Amino acid sequence: MKGTLRYKICLCLVWVQLALIPIVYLMMWVVDGTPYIWRWNLLSWAILTGYLIGFIALPLSRGLDKPKLLKWWLRIDFVATLLLFPIFFFTFPCLKEYYIAKKDNYVLYRVGGFLAAPTIYLGENDGLFIKKIRSVEGFGFVDSALDLTIDNHNGYCKIHVRDISGSVINVLPIDSAFYHQHQNVVAKRIDSLFNSRCDNDERLIFVMPKDFSVIEYGDSSWIRLSSENSPDIELQYRDLMSKNVLDSIVVSITITNYYGEDSMRVESCETKDLMKFPKDSVPWMSPTEAQRFINDLKRR
Repeated sequence: MKGTLRYKICLCLVWVQLALIPIVYLMMWVVDGTPYIWRWNLLSWAILTGYLIGFIALPLSRGLDKPKLLKWWLRIDFVATLLLFPIFFFTFPCLKEYYIAKKDNYVLYRVGGFLAAPTIYLGENDGLFIKKIRSVEGFGFVDSALDLTIDNHNGYCKIHVRDISGSVINVLPIDSAFYHQHQNVVAKRIDSLFNSRCDNDERLIFVMPKDFSVIEYGDSSWIRLSSENSPDIELQYRDLMSKNVLDSIVVSITITNYYGEDSMRVESCETKDLMKFPKDSVPWMSPTEAQRFINDLKRR
């Protein structure tokens, strides 16, 4: 009786593993090329289940009278699992999403952190999926030191990441239409946040509601404006190494090309000086002031 029950369990495991092959393929196909990922790491757990069955099916079947086809299948499956599982084991931490904060219907999750630098994403729950909105600056190694604020009425969120690599404040849209529609309110709040920050070593990254360009502050050393399909323009106030105040404000233009994506991407940059200003002529500006100043430079 025990042998019969074990045989049925073993056979059931084999059929479950075979069924997982098209299921995993279909799950990968559904999200391929889209901003969606499966919630609760469903895809990763489905793959892991297939490997676990490969490990336990053969030992479970020992001593049972089995058809020759089933016997060889279990052996081949066990050997294949032994060969392939180490690859999955080392890549699984990079593929698995780690949920680090949730507010309303939005979630912050981290990918990577083992073979690749971790990357934080902001997403929105959508049934069995999470729709990725955009990546967030800051690695987020320390999950507890993270603050997420959502403003659905004005279509934006504020994310403060404090980890071993430093402190980063992000302000970005969750609803582009509302974000642009309430640009005066959002811009004032961005400037207010900039003026009220208490740590000058914090990086500040703001998506500007007027044209969705990005203003970034690197402590008290530089301000950078970047926008889609346009070169980055940077105002450098201090020497990056010594932190000494420069004799003049250096305005530079940088063309950046990216190869790959997310935490595995490679950058290729070409930078050249655009112009210089006397150090007292260009003050340390708020985001709206910096955006206005840089846009005026572009029109020259």
